[in-house]
Amino acid sequence: MMKHKLFLWLLLFVCPTALWAQRSSELIYHDAKAFRIMGRSIVEPAMEHIDSMAYTRLPWSQKESFRDELWYLGRNAAGIAVRFKSNSKAIGVRWTVLNNFAMNHMATTGVRGVDLYILQGNEWRYTGSGIPESSKENERLLISGMDGEEKEYLLHLPLYDGVVKLAIGIDSAARIGPPLNPLPIAEKPIVCYGTSITQGGCATRPGMAYPAIMGRHLQREVINLGFSGNGRMDGSIGKLMTQIDAGAYVVDCLGNCTQEMIEQLGYDFIRALLQARPLVPLYMVAFIWTPAMSFSAQAAESVLKKNQTWRDIYERLIGEGHKNLFYIPANKLIGDDAEATVDGVHLTDLGFLRIAEELITWINKE
Repeated sequence: MMKHKLFLWLLLFVCPTALWAQRSSELIYHDAKAFRIMGRSIVEPAMEHIDSMAYTRLPWSQKESFRDELWYLGRNAAGIAVRFKSNSKAIGVRWTVLNNFAMNHMATTGVRGVDLYILQGNEWRYTGSGIPESSKENERLLISGMDGEEKEYLLHLPLYDGVVKLAIGIDSAARIGPPLNPLPIAEKPIVCYGTSITQGGCATRPGMAYPAIMGRHLQREVINLGFSGNGRMDGSIGKLMTQIDAGAYVVDCLGNCTQEMIEQLGYDFIRALLQARPLVPLYMVAFIWTPAMSFSAQAAESVLKKNQTWRDIYERLIGEGHKNLFYIPANKLIGDDAEATVDGVHLTDLGFLRIAEELITWINKE
């Protein structure tokens, strides 16, 4: 008996997820499509029954209008989340990813993992993460030993991989169903458009991407239209954004745009959004001040020039009489201590928290 207990303690110390997976397999699993799925740009009922299309950001009916790179990245589940309620004492998750993708500068829990939040009062509290396996098939116990009272849950899906199948596990005697509490509010979602930073690179887990943080703190659904390396003001994305009955637009794409792109596309891209949705607040976000700018005149000149051109476009549109347009400068986005990035550009969780807090401050002004 003593040897058996010692073995269990060693197993937990060396591989703590081993027993989580074992306990998770004892749960009864329910298809997540039966619950509320958040963060999709346009919901197409005809595609709801197809597992691989239930957790994508871009509408299948418009596939041909998007560049191949955009469509591929749109299959990433960044910003997609599942809301449900349950009285289970334990919550598990099974999920199958599309690509089994990995990056050398981003935690696997952020790339293709999941994380869970519980609603306490009016606040979402982090509960646990689903650490992915080395294969496409994943199963994890997220939390156990709870009191059996009914709770409202929010499950964030992977930032840099797609989800083909997803199921929520509960105790055999417990109940699970769609949420009763409407938070985050689905009507008039905030639409965040941008780059890899918007998509979530390099958050350690999905709930730490800045659109996810904003959604929890503002209690509003947020649609993440961040496309790694491809936030280039495509007309197809602008058209899609105008089709969404949005409560606000956040345009944060300068990191993927050359100076020429900003000059040639910026004015028309923003004006089209303003003309289509004149009552929707639109926030033009400057590019972050990167650590290299303190030591490289060339890096500083490039960023400052882009931001000035972006500001000039804002001033021109304001001068033409457009309302509900706001310019968010770079100086408060991620702080000035050079501690908010992984690689000089992509953000740590600290950086994501800082930029989320700054954007929330601006949105709360309106």
